[in-house]
Formats: sequence, C-alpha cells, structure tokens
Amino acid sequence: MSVAVSCNLSDGVVLAVDSAVALRTAGAVVKIYENAEKLFPLGDRPIGMAVYGLAAMGKRTIGSYLREFAAENPVVRDPSSTLEQIAEAAREYLLAAYLREVVPDVEREQRRPWDEIPAADRPRVGVVMGGFSPGARLSEVWRVIVPDHEMPGSARLERAPGDFGSDGYAMDAPIRRYLLGADRTLVGELIRFMERRSTPLSPAEEARISRILDDHAYEVRHDAMPMDDGIAYARFLVELVINHHRFTSRDAVVGGKVQIGRVDYRRTAFEVVDSPRRSD
Repeated sequence: MSVAVSCNLSDGVVLAVDSAVALRTAGAVVKIYENAEKLFPLGDRPIGMAVYGLAAMGKRTIGSYLREFAAENPVVRDPSSTLEQIAEAAREYLLAAYLREVVPDVEREQRRPWDEIPAADRPRVGVVMGGFSPGARLSEVWRVIVPDHEMPGSARLERAPGDFGSDGYAMDAPIRRYLLGADRTLVGELIRFMERRSTPLSPAEEARISRILDDHAYEVRHDAMPMDDGIAYARFLVELVINHHRFTSRDAVVGGKVQIGRVDYRRTAFEVVDSPRRSD
C-alpha cells in the first residue's frame, strides 16, 4: 500500500507520498522495495500525480503507465483540456489497463470469476491529481480509484478551486487519529457496545458526542498558508505514517523516503522537489 497527502492552497498544490511498494502473492507480502517513484508530473502541464495501492499492473509499474498516458493521450496533449477532463481520461486509461492486466491474474489467484470476488478483495490503484486547469487562478485536486470508479464521469473532485485544505489517502489512519484526537472507528464501536448494554443514544446525545470529538481535534489553518509551509506540513504528515509503520508493523508497507512535489500560481510544470533519487 502507500500513503498519499494532498494540500490545496491559495498559491497552488502540494502532493506527498512515501516511497515503499509491497509485492504480494496470495495476499501475503513477499517483498518490500523502499525506493519506488510514486509522484509524477503530467508532461509539461501544471499538474502532478501521486499514486498509491497496486505497485504494478502486469509487468509494468503504475508509473510506467502514467508516463505513457502523459506522453500519448490526446486529452493531455490538448492545451484546452481541464483537470476534470484529464482526470476522466486517466480513469478510462487506467481502467482499461486494469481490466486487461489485473483482472485475469486475480481470477487465477482466487480461482473464481471476477463477479464473484468481493470488492474488498479486489486490489486497487489510486491516483491523486492536483494542479491548474487552463486559465484558472486557483488549483484543484481530483482522485481516481480503479476499479471502483468504473462508470463514465466517476472521477472524484476532492478539492474544488478555493476549497483549501489537506487530505490523506490509502493508509492514512495515523494522520486521522493525530488530527482528530481519536480514532473515529473506535468511537463508533464503543457507542455500539454501550447501546447493546443499555438504551440507544438519542440524536441529541449523538450530537453531543460529535461536538466533544470536534472540540478535541487539531485545527490547521490552510487559508493563506504559504507553499513552503504546505510542503513542510505534507512532509510531516507522510513522515508520521512512515514512522508509525516503522515501529508498529511487522511488514512496514508504508516506508522509505518522503516524495514531495508542487505546482504554484505561476503555472509552470509540476516540480518534484524531493524524491528517492535525490541525495540527502
């Protein structure tokens, strides 16, 4: 798996990921590489792409597919294409590769047809795309999840222009626990446990619990946050998850180094400012 973070700011977008990839056979981790590239510019467009989930489809890395997509897809090559149109084109392209390369392998491994495989057992490819549409003054963030987003037009808008904030993807539970002050899944389980022992909570009591949780969450102000601070914040969040898995997991499926990229209002191409290939 992976962790990915996007930070949509008034001056642009920051994307950050870890650099570990886990190879699995029959659901078990057989090898972890810690120097994978999972952050890519979209050609010379002011758009970046962060990937998580599957490390490869068939014999090719996800990065290999994305580089081909950036170089050859007519939607990408059209300078008038919006980020929404590019995200939808990426969804179509990756879904076609997934159906061709991944589905037959999963069917052979699980010894049953694709339609009988539960959604939870289907491997996923996630792509977070952030940057500027032509002529836009503010950046936006989109996400594609394959095979979940199989329907036309199902690429998801994560942050619209002017919607400033950060988001975590994939194995981001440590980030959510840190920012919210508690694991909301744990809270839900505790509430259900209490309800089994007594009368159900009233809507007012549930609202009160939500307010208590909100009062204990950390507030991070993204409005007017400078790009350099956005980079530092994204790095902090990814390092938080990397170190969490370093010390608590048997198989540190999130690890390696932090990769960070940015694109700002000057609309130059997306720049990878830190990656495994760069020396410390």
